[in-house]
Amino acid sequence: MANPKLPTDGTHELQERYAQNIIKVYRKKNPLRLRAGRDFEGNPLAGAIKVPQRDTEVAVAAYDVVTGTPLTTGATVYRTITVDKNYAVNELCDDYEANAVPDNVKAQRITSAGYSMESQTEADFIAELKASGTESSNVTALAIATVYSSIATEVGELKKLGVDVDTITVAITTDIETLLLTDQKFTNTASTLGAERVMNGVIGMIRGAEVVVSDKLGLINTTNNVEFIAFSSDYAQAGDEWKKLPNFEDLKDGVHIGASALQGRQVYWNDVTRATGVRIKRDSAT
Repeated sequence: MANPKLPTDGTHELQERYAQNIIKVYRKKNPLRLRAGRDFEGNPLAGAIKVPQRDTEVAVAAYDVVTGTPLTTGATVYRTITVDKNYAVNELCDDYEANAVPDNVKAQRITSAGYSMESQTEADFIAELKASGTESSNVTALAIATVYSSIATEVGELKKLGVDVDTITVAITTDIETLLLTDQKFTNTASTLGAERVMNGVIGMIRGAEVVVSDKLGLINTTNNVEFIAFSSDYAQAGDEWKKLPNFEDLKDGVHIGASALQGRQVYWNDVTRATGVRIKRDSAT
């Protein structure tokens, strides 16, 4: 984040304040993308970043005090991710120059901008998970009797790969949440959740994995809907960077008079670095 742009009259911190407020709004509504990994090298504003990708672990062998132990080799591949997604807000605020926009208008439009940004980035992240993840062989629509065990099975598949359960998120639709709330094994976990988890949208835990609700999971298709996605933040990457911090700016385009606009621009990326680290459960075969 860039340094704050301070006004001369001592009233507000302008750009930094607006940027932070928008981030808070859309992160609260980003239950999936918020849990993506952000392990990268490079400058997103340059157009590409590199994410470390390694599918093998360091080998362990017996050590002999005389002969030592053989050297092994291992390599970390750096996956190049193009930062090619751009989005912006540029909304006219007529009749007000930037310094005269009422605080209640600023607050309302910033909240709206945060929601709009959230909808775009969250939908793109889910689309990447759907396109690049591993499809579950279970294509039977979930029911009250099967929903808990089905999710537990997919979490178990990730754990078999050595994935740390602390990195696993299970994203479910509201319909699946309704099924789960009838299962006592699941509802019992709600009483053990810490306040921080609840504030971050966690509604329960299954086999140690956090469960969150996302209504955007099944919105793309009317058939073969996704019922839930279990993914590890180690293998689902996302991030964003401001190109221009959001702020109310005077319009000097030779057309608008005495008007301003809420303007800001970000670049962002989403990527699945290991397909087996994302498990997708649909209600029928694709």
